Amino acid sequence: MLDKLKNQYNKKYTTISLYVILTVLIIFVLAYITTRLEDAFKIVKNVISYILKLFSPVFVGLIIAYILDPLVGSFEKHIRKIKFLKFKNDKKYRTISVISCVVLVLLLIIFLLVAFVFGITKQFSGIKFEEFIELLTNYINSFSDSLIGIENSLAKFNVESDALKKYITDISGFLVSGLSSFANNLAANALNISGFISTFALGIVIAIYLLIDKEEFLRYANIISSVIFTNNIDGKLRGYWHDFDNIFSGYIRGQLMDALLMSVILSITLSIIGIKFGALIGVLAGLCNLIPYFGPLVAFVGTIFFGLINMQYVQVVIAIIALIIIQQIDGTIIGPKLLGNSVSLKPVFILIAVIIGGGIGGVAGMVMAVPVAALIRLFLKRYIRNKLDEKGVKSDLKV
Repeated sequence: MLDKLKNQYNKKYTTISLYVILTVLIIFVLAYITTRLEDAFKIVKNVISYILKLFSPVFVGLIIAYILDPLVGSFEKHIRKIKFLKFKNDKKYRTISVISCVVLVLLLIIFLLVAFVFGITKQFSGIKFEEFIELLTNYINSFSDSLIGIENSLAKFNVESDALKKYITDISGFLVSGLSSFANNLAANALNISGFISTFALGIVIAIYLLIDKEEFLRYANIISSVIFTNNIDGKLRGYWHDFDNIFSGYIRGQLMDALLMSVILSITLSIIGIKFGALIGVLAGLCNLIPYFGPLVAFVGTIFFGLINMQYVQVVIAIIALIIIQQIDGTIIGPKLLGNSVSLKPVFILIAVIIGGGIGGVAGMVMAVPVAALIRLFLKRYIRNKLDEKGVKSDLKV
């Protein structure tokens, strides 16, 4: 009896000792991981960065193929209607459509780049880089002088403001320091641009192959999804993808087409009016149209800035009127036609989404903020709707 109690005591003691040792080991491991957590994050970050850099042409190709797919489909429908183009192999129609679409888009991009470069070289032909920086500095100083002139004019009417003086000083300092930083980092940025061009070129080649063999790639993707996931999960994933595609395809493709179209319209309009750097302002404003409300802001600020410092007062007034008309046409006709009801968000929620997206992911975050917000809104509405249905509560909430 005594031996039995002794054995039970030994087992209990041994179990407690093992738990204590295991707990101590876990504490030491967690303490070690905590002290090395920063290094671990750096390693993970470096690995992810390396993978993204290695496969960046593939990601770029997938994005380009996704954006161009509806345009290729539209091209293919029209090409099939051409009577003298009759092929036994249907893949030839697809190939011609893909190549035609890619060439058209590349020509449009080249036109915008030429307009961009031409707008700069026309204004700075024969000027060296040092003189270019000096000229920009003079432009900034002229703008500051214009602000001081406004301040002096207000003072004549006994309107004085220390806040205005501080505002003018802050603007001048910010612009000059920003210009200096731009000059110092120009070489590094040039290397980044060359890397981007090579990645983009490879991405286009990959996109062409993906678009030509679209059906085959989709078939393989469906097979892999069916093998990896159960029927229930596979069905849900397909539903999520359908929601994602409906929102992102409508918004991103629409915004890109709108940005390209507005770049062309604004560049031509401002150049015809005679605003200095009109082509440059138009291209930048058009591209900034990817971010809600930023395109018009860049167009107006750029036009007023370069117009006033070059004393093009009449041209500035004409340009502002033209910009208001163009923005109204874009907001009421072109934009809705291209975007449709892809996001269905109120303006205040769009603005909030852009601010949050900018804080999280910079420019890319601002571009993607609206469709992401629309997707979150859709999932929330669907979740609330399901919960109300489970409780038998009637609601007019539509998904």
